[in-house]
Amino acid sequence: MIAIAIAEWAAGIAMKKIRDNRPLYMLNYSDDVIKALYNRTDFDTIRTIIAESWRQSDTVYTPFVEFQMQPYDGRNFTITNDGYRINGLSPQDLSRPGRKVFVFGGSTTMGSGVANEQTIPAAIERRLHAAGHKDVQVFNFGVVSYFSSQELIAFQRRLTAGQKPDAVVFIDGLNDFYYCTIPDQSSWYERLMQTTMARSRMPLGLELANRSNVVQLARALSGDRASIIREWGRFCQGEDDIRKVIHRMDTNRRMIDAMARQLGIEAIMVQQPVPTYAFDNSRRPYPVSDELLGYHINSKRGYPLMAQMRQQGKLWTNNVLWLDELQPETNPYIDTVHYSPDFNDLIGTTIAEEILRRPTWR
Repeated sequence: MIAIAIAEWAAGIAMKKIRDNRPLYMLNYSDDVIKALYNRTDFDTIRTIIAESWRQSDTVYTPFVEFQMQPYDGRNFTITNDGYRINGLSPQDLSRPGRKVFVFGGSTTMGSGVANEQTIPAAIERRLHAAGHKDVQVFNFGVVSYFSSQELIAFQRRLTAGQKPDAVVFIDGLNDFYYCTIPDQSSWYERLMQTTMARSRMPLGLELANRSNVVQLARALSGDRASIIREWGRFCQGEDDIRKVIHRMDTNRRMIDAMARQLGIEAIMVQQPVPTYAFDNSRRPYPVSDELLGYHINSKRGYPLMAQMRQQGKLWTNNVLWLDELQPETNPYIDTVHYSPDFNDLIGTTIAEEILRRPTWR
């Protein structure tokens, strides 16, 4: 028992050193770095935004979708009690009459690392207002780590609560491949399993192995990258896994389209840009390695296969806006995967133009 305890202690120290040697998720933000990444020079404001950005992972349990954003009122990052991030443009109220647009997605939609008014939904609202739709409100329901399955359920919950929008936008692709698990598992899966004691039904040996530092060290030394990353996604093991994820996203889009059409809601499903497809990594001020992308590297195989299947007519394309090859002229990413203010503005404006093309919005 003493030998096991010593081995676990030593393996724990070794695993900490291995994990700490991974590249940092965010760079050290000097003035030059901020200017290169954000294409802006209001350095103090951006540092305030970055200081508040850790709140993006501050989630709370919510029925059926498993979690949602925690309410927070900061200088540049504000999540309301109703679960949406404000756009910072004008007061918002779900109960106020007038046209509404709901936007669902993950942290790229929510706007990691940018101010309230620099998100994709904020850009959508600006463009719609400029087109004469002054009364429209765009609600940012983006939640860190959400993928298409959770967003579908979150949309259903809004509808059953009596919150019906005139248009709904789903921005997906990145996180669907990040969670390469079928049946679906969210980032709260492990903690909910432990809370409900479901793991107590596992064999004792398997339970101990899951918690053992020695086992984790052995996995790391054998080349298992998942033991080092310690995040909630999963690496796709082959093309079969990739195809299952594509099928999940495709099926969710078909269900969203059918539901929206039945209820008289304009639906737009966006295939979002990702840094692993149709993007020259050398464009970054500080190039990002595949290792730093972690489970997001799954999209490097998933997006080309989706493009091929789309050309073959095997994917649902009705009301799907393909922005997978969209790029701004300035730097697109402020970290590994999250968009810069300029890129958010380009994506949001492009989505708004698609909304304005719909007959009910002309």
